[in-house]
Amino acid sequence: MIKTFRDLKLNETVQKGIEAMGYVSPSPIQAESIPVLLEGKDIIGQAQTGTGKTLAFGSVLLSEIERSDHISAIVLSPTRELAMQIGEEFGRIGKYTDLRFACVYGGSDIGRQIRTIKHGIDVLIGTPGRVMDLMRREIVSLENIKFFVLDEADEMLNMGFVEDIETILADAPKEKQTVLFSATMPDGIKHIAENYMKSDYTHIKIKAVQQTATTVKQYYFVVPQNKKLEGLCRVLDANEMDSCIIFCKTKRSVDTLQDELARRHYHVACMHGDIDQNTRMRTLQKFKERKVPILIATDVAARGIDVDSITHVINYELPQEDELYVHRIGRTGRAGHEGVAFTFVSPREVRILHKIEKSTKSHFEELNLPTADDIFNAKMKDVLEDVQRVMDKGKQKDFYDVVAQIPDALVDDVLASLLYMNYRERLAFDYKDDDLTKKVNSYERIFVNCGSAEKINKTKLLNFLLEVGNLRKDEIGDITIKRKFSFVDIKKSKAKGVVKKCFNKKIGNQKVKLEIAKEVR
Repeated sequence: MIKTFRDLKLNETVQKGIEAMGYVSPSPIQAESIPVLLEGKDIIGQAQTGTGKTLAFGSVLLSEIERSDHISAIVLSPTRELAMQIGEEFGRIGKYTDLRFACVYGGSDIGRQIRTIKHGIDVLIGTPGRVMDLMRREIVSLENIKFFVLDEADEMLNMGFVEDIETILADAPKEKQTVLFSATMPDGIKHIAENYMKSDYTHIKIKAVQQTATTVKQYYFVVPQNKKLEGLCRVLDANEMDSCIIFCKTKRSVDTLQDELARRHYHVACMHGDIDQNTRMRTLQKFKERKVPILIATDVAARGIDVDSITHVINYELPQEDELYVHRIGRTGRAGHEGVAFTFVSPREVRILHKIEKSTKSHFEELNLPTADDIFNAKMKDVLEDVQRVMDKGKQKDFYDVVAQIPDALVDDVLASLLYMNYRERLAFDYKDDDLTKKVNSYERIFVNCGSAEKINKTKLLNFLLEVGNLRKDEIGDITIKRKFSFVDIKKSKAKGVVKKCFNKKIGNQKVKLEIAKEVR
């Protein structure tokens, strides 16, 4: 039985890369597909987005090929964003190998991509249109391909790439290993399998992810990576959490976060695979008894937690697979109780979160981080509840005579002084309200009437917006350059003003017109 990646016969340098990523146990699609792929068989892997497919085919591909003077593997993906994501994942998996990758897609400088390929690569990752363009220019040759991967194949067919895919497949040698991953199995997939894959290909199907419980309210915060810790502290301070699990992806992340929170005087404990069994049992017992209100854990360690009264789950880091998200959220909202789940994402991770939302049939609501006032009010509420408990027990009656001696004009000062003496540490915090408490991803997509055909590139458009639009860099998001037009994401509060400021201004000799696009992000 496969329990860890070490149970799989992957190349040692690839194993090292996987371990550096913090992964110990393979996901279902990884555990089932990797052994078959290592046997050299063609496969169709049917699994949802976010189940760890990239690591499944990437780990085998990078284990089996060697550095050479030709392209040994090609990975086709439907979109630029997914191609970039695959490229980044390959970089992490292959960190300790000497293999070279290139990621190619439209809307980016083809000259730079050509130079990278000519310099020598082992793996080509790209969208069908750009790969075909490079093949026509005789920059890319597939005659020595050993691995051919189609990722999100059903999406490529839905986007009308079927002819492009068949053209590229027809140019590759027959004696190659073909790997196809898809969430669904439309007729087009079957056609590709029958015509371009070995007849004894293996079809691996992973059961779809279940839905999250309706008793759990799910919220998310968009926070820059370097501000995530402060964001977490704000959320912990502003919300009453009787019992909370904070999830991290790796043991190292768990240890680091525990140290940071303990240093800030939060009462926390942690659980992961490197902690001995006795310590884990003691920690779990304290958590069940609410002697420790906050537990930081990895997904694997949390499998042994069976507590019905957990009020909050916090995803400090997104899980590797969508299914893990469901398991995490399932820790709260049990036994008829209502639960709350908070997820922290960087601006770049918002797209991944929305994929999880779609595949798990969940509904996420974006929130602003708590402000300084929110945090003070929450802390003050706790103090007043303490006071109310004293009053409910009648313990204040012995002090009525003392209170009667206080002059009316000094009652407010005396009360404030007593609060200071007894609660100053509990009410203290060091937060300043700034852009961190505002939504980070409130951008408007702007259409620009020129593109690469007019010799416009990202740098030129960025400088134009900074100078003519009078914007700061942090007010400009993604820039996408197409042949005859471009898109740029601009902070909503600045978008209309920029459209007016830039009307009929020029980038070089090209008159520019901006307008708010129909697609709003």
